[in-house]
Formats: sequence, structure tokens, C-alpha cells
Amino acid sequence: MNEQRRKTLNRSILALLVVAAAAVFYFTSVYRADEMKIVDGKVQGAKPTWLIGTVTENGAETYVKLGDVNTPAGYKADRQAEDPDGDPLTTYFAFTGKDAEKNPGSILVTEAAGALADMPGEAYSWTETEKSGEREISGRLERTGDGHALYLASPYEDACIAVRVSGIEAEEESLALLQAAAAKVVPGKQVSQLEADIKLNFIDDNRWSYLLNGLLVTLEITLVATLLGIVIGVGVATVRSTWDQNSENMHPGLGKNAMGLMNSVCKFYLTVIRGTPMVIQLMIMYYIIFASSRNGVMIAMLAFGINSGAYVAEIIRGGIMSVDRGQLEAGRSLGFSYVRTMWHIIIPQAMKSVLPALANEFIVLLKETSVAGYVAVRDLTKAGDIIRGVTYAPFMPLIAVALIYLLMVMFFTWLVGKLERRLRASDH
Repeated sequence: MNEQRRKTLNRSILALLVVAAAAVFYFTSVYRADEMKIVDGKVQGAKPTWLIGTVTENGAETYVKLGDVNTPAGYKADRQAEDPDGDPLTTYFAFTGKDAEKNPGSILVTEAAGALADMPGEAYSWTETEKSGEREISGRLERTGDGHALYLASPYEDACIAVRVSGIEAEEESLALLQAAAAKVVPGKQVSQLEADIKLNFIDDNRWSYLLNGLLVTLEITLVATLLGIVIGVGVATVRSTWDQNSENMHPGLGKNAMGLMNSVCKFYLTVIRGTPMVIQLMIMYYIIFASSRNGVMIAMLAFGINSGAYVAEIIRGGIMSVDRGQLEAGRSLGFSYVRTMWHIIIPQAMKSVLPALANEFIVLLKETSVAGYVAVRDLTKAGDIIRGVTYAPFMPLIAVALIYLLMVMFFTWLVGKLERRLRASDH
């Protein structure tokens, strides 16, 4: 049963990672392929058939896709037509007949500012038969001086699509051409609030790169701090365990006094580091001890490494104390010095028993690095806060940061579980 649960958990974690990777690929590659940008006064990134309009989003004028416009049968694009509103940033479609006698009149498709209900004219609808079936088209019909105008709904409340036909006197022919032209206009799909939030917080200005760079900084700080913590922890644990096990049997003299002094220094270090908040230690390192340096990442590595060393020291000390004392005596009886016995016999056995605890310390340290932003380090948490400060939308970036931390913790927890099972299997 436990094996089945482990397999299920492994599959779930793998599925989450695959979904996350697919989402990153989509929003950084596929989605951005249709992103519209203004370059040299022109909209770029839009397909030639897209009708581009302006709507108000988040208090700013934004260029969006209102719909797709295809050329009506018997007509061609009129490249000589003048932009009706004089705005080079918006797209309009003008068509004239390939044969003026067979296909008279002209067609103009533009955006119309305002909701469909506010447009002039009266309600008008008909059913268009297409290969995929019948499609009902409805809007508001306005009779103009030289033809007709039909307003179609767009996916946005403050804009709609205007199809205008001019140059045909007969009303039936004008309406027939208007219907044929309107049938070639397919209104776009409005972006949902979720999609809009994702685009605002991650796609626009490549803000997703803040999270990626912040994640790399977080992992870098965590990895270096863990290694530094292990080095410090091994040294402190060796001094503390040596004093605890041998202080009563040591001969009075310089050696015992030196060991006693180092033990006192180690105890003071453990008391101070474990008794004060990590944030305070980090700020003291950055603003006081290394006030002349502005390498926040390096200072964070050092601060978190020193902090981790205190906890690692107690973990390793517990492992050393758990090794049978006969192992030490056996090593000494073989002619090993005390240092060589500790290095070659005691510490390897202790490290094996405390490896899972050290791996868990890495996971704890990974989450603790989220306070690195206090000293201007752009870690993962700070990256989310930067996005929040730019977009004034706290929900999406902070939830994204939380999910990234959760996925990392789940992944490393899974690795720790596999490590523990391997270690248990090696004992048999």
C-alpha cells in the first residue's frame, strides 16, 4: 500500500512539473507570438487579417484584437483607401470589386468606439449558411447617405466592429453586399480576467523573467549556504562532541585549555545564531559588518550559511554522539590519531545517519531565503514583489511565487524520501 502511494505521489509530482513546463513554454513562446507591439508607429505581431482596435484596460489605452476580416468573394483589398480615422496605429480593411460592373460599390471595415447598444440604427439579423453549418449574424443597421453601415458586437464592451457599404444605389443590392461582407468578419474572443491577469503580470515586458532570474538566485544562495553550513557544522560539531566525550579524561594543560576555549566559542556561536531572527542577522551582515560592500547575493550566502551552520552543527553532533564509542576506541587501537579516527571512521558513519536531516535542512533553508529581499537581493520572493509593485496586482505574482516554492519543496521532499529508502536498504 505504501509503495502504491509513493508511485501515485511520484506521478502527481511529475504531472505538476510537466504542466508547469508546458505553461512556461506556452506563455513565453506560443502566446507571445500573437502579442501586439507598437514599433515606429505601427502595430506589429498582429496577423494581416486581424482587425485591431483600442480599448481601455487597467486605466490605459490598449491595442487589442477585435476580430478577423477575410476578403469577400469578388472583391480585393483597396491599398489606396485612406485611413478613415487617421490613426496609423489601428487597422482598417477596405475592399473594391475586381470588376466594377459585376461587383460594384466599396466595403470598409473599421472599429467603432462604444458599446453596440449605443450605436445608431435598428436591430438587424439574418442567418448565414456556411460549410460548418448555419450561423446567425446580428447587429445594428444604419442607413447612411450613400449606403449602409452594420455594427457588429466585438468581445469588448467599449468597442464594436463597423461594416460599411457605399456606392450602390439599389437598397437590396447594398444589403446583400453588406451581409456578404459581414459574413467575412468573425469577432474575436475576449480575454478572460485570468488570461488578462497572466498577460499583465507575466507576459507584458517579459515580467516572467523576473521570476526565472529570482528562482536562480534563490537556488544559488540556498546551495552555497547549505555547503557553507555543512562545513561550519562539521567543525563545530566535532569540537562540541570531542569536548563532551573527552573533557573529563583530558590531561590538564594547553591542549585542554585550547579545546575548552573553542568549545566555549562554539557554544556562544550556537546561542547567538539560534537565539536571534534570521532577518536581523542578515541585516547586521549587510548594513553593519559588510557596510562597504553592495554584493547582496554574496552577503546573503554568507549570512544564511552561518545561520545554517548552527543548526547543522547540532544535527551532526547528534549523529556523532549516536556512533558507538567502541568505534573510536577501535580506531585508536589501530594506531589512528584522534583526528584521523574522527575523519575516517566516526564522521562518515555520523553523516550517513544524518543525511536525511541535512536534506531537510536544505529544504528549510530554501524557504528561509525568501527574506533576502530585505537587503536588496532579487530572489524569487523579491521578484514577485517587484511585479506586484509595477502592476498593482498582488494576487497573481504572489500566488505564482508560492506555487513555485511549493513545487520545489515537493520535489526536494520526494528526493529526500528516495534517499531515506536507499539508506534503509543499504543497512540490510
